[in-house]
Amino acid sequence: MTVRRDVLVAGAGPAGLALAIELSRVPALSVAVVDRLRPRRSRFGETLAPDAGPLLAHLGVDAFSAGEHSRCQGTIAAWESDEAHYTDFLFHPSGHGWRLDRERFDAALAVVAERCGVVRIDGEVGAIAREDGQWRLTIGETSAAARFVVDATGRPAAVARRLGAKRVVADSLVGIAGVFESARAIAEERWALIEARRDGWGYSADLPDGRVAVVAMTDSDLAHAARLNDAHAWRQWIEELPRIRERTAGATLVDGPAIASAASHRLDPPAGDDGWLAVGDAAMAFDPLSSQGISKAIRWGIRAAQTVGEWLEGKTSALSAYAGAVEAEYTAYLSARNRYYAMERRWTDAPFWQRRV
Repeated sequence: MTVRRDVLVAGAGPAGLALAIELSRVPALSVAVVDRLRPRRSRFGETLAPDAGPLLAHLGVDAFSAGEHSRCQGTIAAWESDEAHYTDFLFHPSGHGWRLDRERFDAALAVVAERCGVVRIDGEVGAIAREDGQWRLTIGETSAAARFVVDATGRPAAVARRLGAKRVVADSLVGIAGVFESARAIAEERWALIEARRDGWGYSADLPDGRVAVVAMTDSDLAHAARLNDAHAWRQWIEELPRIRERTAGATLVDGPAIASAASHRLDPPAGDDGWLAVGDAAMAFDPLSSQGISKAIRWGIRAAQTVGEWLEGKTSALSAYAGAVEAEYTAYLSARNRYYAMERRWTDAPFWQRRV
């Protein structure tokens, strides 16, 4: 038996689910999402910026009424100098952002997708080939056929790379994350904290369950040299950041350190004329410093759904227009990223900062 759908989406993160929800509104268009139903690597301290609110409202997603996420009032940054600078969400129309319980946030998107008729298939895309104007795929023991395939597998871009796309990588940034449990309240707990140092920068945020997440951001070779996979060495690294040291004083490390890529990269190409495209981090991934990860994923999921719909209706130029839009946004992002890193002038002789100017 072969599962047949108009569109098959590989990956059930925010980008893939936003695209699936948006496409499900097109009459007579069938959509399936393929994803392994298994525990994921924990993602700590993720913040949803206020501008994501209208995007979620557009999708019909109410992720916050159950009180599973905590408010974020803004960002404190010790950047350019030892003095802290505050970026307050108070001046944004939505008034605040959100510190996410990521598992529950993704589950809220999945519930809406299911209500919209999106079918979820447990597994991962294996073999994939274009035959007779459609895609033939294997998903474990299941065979599937689709007119269009979307890669929403995140940074690995697992499907698109199998179809010949290449990742163009701008740096080797990694994040090494840990979670602390403290018996005392942290100062300015509703604020994310960014603090620069000679060989990178640190990030700290409170979690909805009251714990504190800390991430050391540096390049992979520098992380290796500093042995940041070792809990003792990692804690020494973050304790050289005064404000983060204050937040974690007396706290117990209960999870991590765990390392993950945070490199900036784009996919070349991000779409193919034979009926596929990549979305979210599969198409382009930004430095966490941009604070755009999840908002970008949702926004581009909606944008990509429009592209898929146009292509299925016979507008053959839709995919090249999408690819051009992805390249333009990534180019603009790199320019903004470089400008922001160039503002930090205290360690111009250090490799980490030299690589970003």
